[in-house]
Amino acid sequence: MPAPIPRSPSDQTFVNMAGSSRPTSPNPKGGDPFSHHYNEALRLSPMHLDPGYFDRSPRGSFDPMLPSPIITSELQKGQTKFHMGNPAPLALWSFATVTALLATFNLFLPDQPNSIILPTALMFGGLAQYIAGFLDLFYGGSYTAIIFVSYGAFWAGNGLLMLPSVASSLQAYTSEYDVNRANGIYHFIWAIYTLLHVGMSFKIKNGTFMNTWNLTMVFITILFEGVHYMTNITGLLRFSGVSAYLAALGAYYVGLADLMREQGVRMWVGKYKWSASNK
Repeated sequence: MPAPIPRSPSDQTFVNMAGSSRPTSPNPKGGDPFSHHYNEALRLSPMHLDPGYFDRSPRGSFDPMLPSPIITSELQKGQTKFHMGNPAPLALWSFATVTALLATFNLFLPDQPNSIILPTALMFGGLAQYIAGFLDLFYGGSYTAIIFVSYGAFWAGNGLLMLPSVASSLQAYTSEYDVNRANGIYHFIWAIYTLLHVGMSFKIKNGTFMNTWNLTMVFITILFEGVHYMTNITGLLRFSGVSAYLAALGAYYVGLADLMREQGVRMWVGKYKWSASNK
């Protein structure tokens, strides 16, 4: 047991190691009613075990006379650094899932409405991919973030058009021919935008064949859907279903490759030689 802390002759107080004081009552026998409790608390306290404890503890939070948990600055700061996961697999798989649903209806049920995919188009292929795209900006994927946000918005918009309250806006067109023509123009613009990304995929840093493949399949899908709306040829819509399946499979594969790379497993994605030197 350590020696008692000296008594102050002026104010009959004990001065603790933290610099605070506690009033005491004089004792005729030379003792002090607080000394036993004080020294026992000090013996069991973190201050006794570690003289530098108070300097590292929160300011004003330690009193050796009272029970006190061991709280150090290291624990306050936390032992685990903040680390953000890769949002790309989520974005790729959400896009792949809703694209596979579209492919199924285009290929096998071209004459049936595909409104059943509304929840997936709006929430998974749309909202989830949209949010993952913005998170990818923080992860460092500027180009991929643009793609995810773009097609997340595309699918969210398509999902909204399946809602009766929003679909009623199409009644502004006077005939079914006008609706189909407007749909064709809508798809042609998105096809041109996708073709732009196909060209960029050859020049971006760390460009891969799989990225080019996926974008090319998306371009063909949207283009042939637009031509279908203009010509009303069912075979074109079925063909767009085939290319949509290929785009979905490619997106699933790239998402898996991204996920496995974090586990130390390398999967082939066809990295372009001319972009490999730009690491």
